Amino acid sequence: MGVQSYRGLKLSVQRRSALGVSLNANYTVSHCETDSPYGGRFVSDFEYTDPANPSYDRGNCPFNRSHIANLTLGYLTPEFGNPVLKAIASDWRVTGILNAQSGSWLTVTTTSDPALTGIPGQRADQVKDNAYGDKTLTNYLDPTAFAIPAVGTLGNSVARSFTGPAFWKVDTALARVLRLDNSHTLELRVEAFNLFNNFNWGDPTTSINSPTFGQITTQNGDSRIMQFAIKYAF
Repeated sequence: MGVQSYRGLKLSVQRRSALGVSLNANYTVSHCETDSPYGGRFVSDFEYTDPANPSYDRGNCPFNRSHIANLTLGYLTPEFGNPVLKAIASDWRVTGILNAQSGSWLTVTTTSDPALTGIPGQRADQVKDNAYGDKTLTNYLDPTAFAIPAVGTLGNSVARSFTGPAFWKVDTALARVLRLDNSHTLELRVEAFNLFNNFNWGDPTTSINSPTFGQITTQNGDSRIMQFAIKYAF
């Protein structure tokens, strides 16, 4: 059985306007620590690095994000009186969603067994106060800030104490439902995911034995995706 502690604050605001504008926003700041970051299914998913000292594995909760922000904006175009404008511009619903969050928690490990215990995922020694490089794709973590522990010892770096790159994206949708008669409607929809095509970096390689240690070689999420849809209901 492990121990976990969580403290958080969530702020939210909602605003609905008679002019067709709606706003919904929330922001969460939190801090979570645990000594048993098992995979969420069975406690046996996780084995203490030092069974005699469970607190050695205490660190940030692996799935917690210190900062999470969401903003949703919506706008419904008015019912125009002019017949041409009414046919072209009335009743379009535009929505936009911004999601932003801080990076995931990382642990620098070694694939070797310096402690001679046979337990995988042993942590590296941190030999510099600043573990980060220049936070570029090729030097996010500083390889010279870590070392393989001496034989018979456990690493001094703290579990899940380094943060990966932050994440943000904007999704949008434009839709309109045309009522053809009492029982037939036609819906037109355009959607864009990651509208600004932001390249969200993945996490860096955290195995000190890897030739790409400290480098980012993956992307978090997709590039821009656009889709168009027409739905006929009867």
